[in-house]
Amino acid sequence: MNEFQEKGYSIIKDIFDKNEFSVIQSFVLETLNKNLKKDKNLKNTFLKFNYEDLPNYHKFIVSNNLNHENMVNPKNRYLSPPKKIKEILLKDELIEYVKKCSGYGKFSMCSDPGLGWLGYRLIRPNNNDGYPPSCKNWGSTKNVYSLWVPISGSTKFSNIRLLPGSFKKQYKKYLPQDSKFIQNEYRLEDKIDLKDFSRPSMNYGDALIFHPGCIHSEDSSDKKTSRLNIEYRFTPLK
Repeated sequence: MNEFQEKGYSIIKDIFDKNEFSVIQSFVLETLNKNLKKDKNLKNTFLKFNYEDLPNYHKFIVSNNLNHENMVNPKNRYLSPPKKIKEILLKDELIEYVKKCSGYGKFSMCSDPGLGWLGYRLIRPNNNDGYPPSCKNWGSTKNVYSLWVPISGSTKFSNIRLLPGSFKKQYKKYLPQDSKFIQNEYRLEDKIDLKDFSRPSMNYGDALIFHPGCIHSEDSSDKKTSRLNIEYRFTPLK
């Protein structure tokens, strides 16, 4: 807990065992393949993603003339998972960790209107896919504690980027005029040296929790690998 209190984020090591992670992984892969079938550019109806394809997802969609926007459309990438997946993602050990980090005893799952509470992100290299530095308190989902779980393509260059201790400080922000990301969501205006940010090293089966005031970015500096992760958020209840 000391790391969370100091930095505003903390890695929950090995919170999912090998079997649990495999179940999560299979569910996310199944979801990707369901969304693949929705692509109007799809010519080969037998085409599907295998887990080994995911680090090269950016090449896969180009070589098969697929539409990345179909895969990352919020209505496709946010969902309400079945009971088995929910039980794993909200296992008692994880919930206790969230309680200790946040100081709250009860939560509801946070979701945007019309969308599920579990989302995945597909971040391609060299495509400006991940949103620039911001924090949850600057958007529509204020005061949420977020869980970030790598599924594929996790490297020291691709993982989520966070600014240690930023939840304790005030920063200048601005509202982009023509953002490719969520509209009406503020971004960091202050110029922060990239060396001040951290991309935590994580193993598959780990989860990262971060504070709603923690400055972070979903961008990637990995030049070769696509990253796939899931994220879900807890809204504290008084």
